Amino acid sequence: MLHKPSPLALSIAVVLASLAAETAHAVPVSPIISDAQTSSRTLANQDTLTVTRTGSLVTSGKSLDLKGAATGSGVVIDNSGLLQSTTGRVVDTSGSDSTTRFYQIINREGGRIGGYDDAIRMNNPFSAGSLLIDNAGSITSATGQALDLDKLQSAAATTIINRASGVIHSDGNDAIRPGGNASITNYGEISSSDMVTADTKNDGIDFQGAAGGQVENHGLISGGRHGITTDMGATLINHADGVIIGRNGSGFGSDGDGTVINYGRISGAYNGLVPDGDGDGVDIDYTGRIENHGIIEGLGAAGSKDGSPNGSEGIAMGGGTIINYAGAIIRSVDRGILVDDGNGNSGFSSTTLENHGTISGESSSGVTLSGDLDDTVINDGLILGGNGIALEMGGGNDSLVLLSGSRFEGLVDGGSGRDSVTLDDAAGGSFGNSSNFEWLEVKQGSWALSSVNDFSEGGEVFSGASLSNTGSLLGTLQVDQGATYSGSGSVGGLDVAGTLVASPTLGAAHVTGNLNLQSGSTLSFGVEPSGAHAIVQVDGTASIAGSHLAVQAGSGNWPWQSSVQVISATGGVSGQFADVKSNFAFLTPTLSYSANSVDLQLIRNDVQFGDLASSSNGRNAGAALQSQNGGALYNALVTSDASNASAALEQLAGASNASLAAATIVGSQQVGSAMLNAVRQLGSSSLLAATERNDTPMLAATGVPSEARNLNDPNASGRLWVQGIGSHGKLDEHNKSGDLQQNTGGTLLGADWAVTPDWRLGVLGGYSHTDLDGSGGVSGDIDSWHLGAYALHQSGPLALRLGAAYSSHDGESKRRVEFDGVSDRPKGDYDADSWQAFAETGYSMGSGRLSAEPYARLDYQRYERDSYDEKGGAAALHVDSQDQDNLSSTLGLRIARLDTLSNGMSFTPRLGLGWRHTFGDIDSETRQSFIAGGDAFSVQGTALDRNSLLLDVGFDVGLSARNSVGIGYSGQMGSNAQNHALIAQWQMAF
Repeated sequence: MLHKPSPLALSIAVVLASLAAETAHAVPVSPIISDAQTSSRTLANQDTLTVTRTGSLVTSGKSLDLKGAATGSGVVIDNSGLLQSTTGRVVDTSGSDSTTRFYQIINREGGRIGGYDDAIRMNNPFSAGSLLIDNAGSITSATGQALDLDKLQSAAATTIINRASGVIHSDGNDAIRPGGNASITNYGEISSSDMVTADTKNDGIDFQGAAGGQVENHGLISGGRHGITTDMGATLINHADGVIIGRNGSGFGSDGDGTVINYGRISGAYNGLVPDGDGDGVDIDYTGRIENHGIIEGLGAAGSKDGSPNGSEGIAMGGGTIINYAGAIIRSVDRGILVDDGNGNSGFSSTTLENHGTISGESSSGVTLSGDLDDTVINDGLILGGNGIALEMGGGNDSLVLLSGSRFEGLVDGGSGRDSVTLDDAAGGSFGNSSNFEWLEVKQGSWALSSVNDFSEGGEVFSGASLSNTGSLLGTLQVDQGATYSGSGSVGGLDVAGTLVASPTLGAAHVTGNLNLQSGSTLSFGVEPSGAHAIVQVDGTASIAGSHLAVQAGSGNWPWQSSVQVISATGGVSGQFADVKSNFAFLTPTLSYSANSVDLQLIRNDVQFGDLASSSNGRNAGAALQSQNGGALYNALVTSDASNASAALEQLAGASNASLAAATIVGSQQVGSAMLNAVRQLGSSSLLAATERNDTPMLAATGVPSEARNLNDPNASGRLWVQGIGSHGKLDEHNKSGDLQQNTGGTLLGADWAVTPDWRLGVLGGYSHTDLDGSGGVSGDIDSWHLGAYALHQSGPLALRLGAAYSSHDGESKRRVEFDGVSDRPKGDYDADSWQAFAETGYSMGSGRLSAEPYARLDYQRYERDSYDEKGGAAALHVDSQDQDNLSSTLGLRIARLDTLSNGMSFTPRLGLGWRHTFGDIDSETRQSFIAGGDAFSVQGTALDRNSLLLDVGFDVGLSARNSVGIGYSGQMGSNAQNHALIAQWQMAF
């Protein structure tokens, strides 16, 4: 029997069924598509859809419907395969706008999301939640946007990441419409196809009316129209690896405000596919901030917009801040930078442009700032305009600040208003080709100005700064205390508290108004040896009361007896200089005044030449030169300043001529050393068996082993030896004579014989060459021939060594004299002789293979040089003859050790130390006079050492019973002189 249900039962059943359905739908689903499927899906809540590489979902309409709330972790689409709609959208939203939605769409490398219409659309402006699109594959649209997120205008966060392998592309529309508060990071490609009609958009990224957008680009963003565009404003950070291009529009364009920080390349272009195109690198209609470290460029434009012809600019904006860093480039085929309202009128806010790189306009100006706003340009880079105008500052009270390195190619036009130029860099620089500026300030550094008929109100040069003007400055210039003004240009007026410079090289000021040299100011007046000078020309009056005149004379033979004009004032001269000073040491400047002129004459003062010398040599030369009372050297020195005069007197003294004796003596000491070295090898101190058979008992008595006593041929009674010598010595400066270095090389040949059992006699001969090189351009060389004789008396361990030598010297000397226009190279040829003798006694205290011999020696040296005349100009000298005697004593110790090698040869290392003391006069002095005339004078050269250390180190090798070789070092070191020699010897017994 059937029963009819009651209405209450039916109601309960419906509610329960409804609750069951909702509970079932709330359970997250996680389908995986790994094969080809064609049925659309609906995702909500926390659903996750995974498409593997082998999977695909291809539908004719909407492929995926994101419907309703998506809370918690939200909906996740993870695609590695293919998601495609052949007639509609791949991903779209539906449901209530007020629900919270969290979406993650991950398109992995190799994954493809392609729609005939939008690939992904967010059609609901959900009030809370977030959207993440992370793409490493491709997201494309045939007719719509690849990403259409325009409805997302609320505070919900949108993040788009396009990775290096990722492509987001639209064939018929914008690639991305991000919506509000969107963040886009691109490492791959975001692009749209070319425009086909003037009405199509085809932007890479179009924020449209959304606000709060930000793009960070490391890859390529390319739009068929604009690369990136916004109606409200956005922020762009384009990294060094980023490229942004609008192929028929702006690289970055904003109809509102905007911020662009660029390290890469941003380009706007015109491709000619449609009649109109405005290819600006960056176009911000209102206020923007642009920081450029890379390249921003406009590559072309055509047609018109709103009735005005399109132009291509690197940057077009309505005002704000532009910073172009060092190495960065802003350029265009038209203007580099244009600031206006889009129609050539005033911009919307004042502009600050700071350029450290390059800004260029190929066919128009480098920079144009339109309107009456107060703009500021700071430049230490290059701004150039292809139309001859580098910078147009427009109306308003504009400020141009120039730093070192600032360059303009083209006119710099201040425009209307009260415009100023500030030169503000300690490194200085130059500026010119300007117009329509009213005021000039030189804050710091040295600057050159070449502007013509500019700065109608004048300007100010601040303390510590300097300005050289070669143009024409219309107003009155204030030169502060501590500041400097120079140059041949004209100036409307000069009010000088600092220094006014007039010189033959820089020229002198032409003051079209009045000149006021304030009390305490300085006029620095230059004059050349030729008499050339520059006159300060004043069309008005010149007031000089209480100021100073400083005469700066150029180097050379100045016509000191003549008179020159300093100031010419059409309106008259008032007052007088408080004093006049010059850099002349021996001339006193005197002034004469007339109604319209100030003239200068120099008169010889009472300062003696020698008063400015820094040594007795210089004082003596100065007195001799002054006794000429005229001539080329006299006239040159009388117009010198103090420092040049002091240096000139030392050069003219020719003290190096007195140093020749010491240099020759030091070089010739090698002959004596060679004789001593030869004699020592004959006695017991050498630890080699003597050439006489009778020496064998003496060697046995000192403990020399029998095998060592028989190394030499006992039948040999004579010996032949050859020594090669090379030495380097230095004589230090003494009494401003300058130091002198000598390098000597030569060869000595000697022979000796046993004449009795106790005595041996020997002779030697040889040749050496010495090169001299001194400070102050001194040089020379000496050729020397040597003859000598020596003897040895050996009585047991006691040895007496005697020697004497004669040397003949053929020398040449050269000096350099250069000061104040004088340039001379005196050269002298001279002959000299030297003698030397020594007597030495030594006592061998060795035992066995070791020998230690203390010794004492007396040396005598004499040097004689003939007089000679130098060849040269006015600085050439007659040098009197010179002679010098030196007696010295030496105490020392020699140590040697004999070793017998396994092949029968002997090896004998040796060491010697000694202390030498020189008696009598160690200074070298000569007397000379100028060939041109004047009194004779004396000069002192370098000095020998009173005490010096001697060091000998070497070794001998006995090759056979009759042959041996030796190598040694011999050094003499003192406080004034040093000499270091290397000696190589071969000897043969016979």
